[in-house]
Amino acid sequence: MNKSLVSDCIKLFIITIVAGLALGFVYNVTKEPIAKQEELAKQEAYQAVFADAASFADVDYEDSDIQAVCDKNGLTGITMNEIMAAKDASGNQIGYVFNVTTSEGYGGDIQLAVGVQTDGTLNGYDTLSIGETAGLGMNATTDAFKNQYKGIKAKQLTVVKDGTGSQSDEKIDAISGATITSRAVTSAVNACLAYTAEEGGK
Repeated sequence: MNKSLVSDCIKLFIITIVAGLALGFVYNVTKEPIAKQEELAKQEAYQAVFADAASFADVDYEDSDIQAVCDKNGLTGITMNEIMAAKDASGNQIGYVFNVTTSEGYGGDIQLAVGVQTDGTLNGYDTLSIGETAGLGMNATTDAFKNQYKGIKAKQLTVVKDGTGSQSDEKIDAISGATITSRAVTSAVNACLAYTAEEGGK
């Protein structure tokens, strides 16, 4: 065997090992700060969608219960990552904050924080993760679109493309050129409204 080839193989092996060790070291050093930053961003989003809450507490739920609620309301592609009870300073529950993902975005999964009061009034949503098209679906992160979901009370929301959303609490004006994104976000919000309607009075 060519000695030069053997030497090159050994060098490549050593480089691969060193690179792997370096990547592992960097991962171990950065994973905790990244996790802390993600948790901070999540908590800020929760507070943004439920500013009146003094604290949040975990809500126990079964995935099968979420699926049943979604099936009942014709909602697909929904994953509930976390449900928190929003509580006032006296410890009374005043609503829910949902960490919800829809798989039906144009660019893939969209993860939202959604706040709903116990009476079904929607506080709005904040985006936790989104990868939609710049200038189109990414407009789901703008106040112009998000504000449509604030302070309204409806059992379910419908996306419209005729500009009549501003005339009804139950209609959401689609983002121009991004109806798929608009429907995905609205579907995720509808899952949260449906859960509150089912469980809020219990």
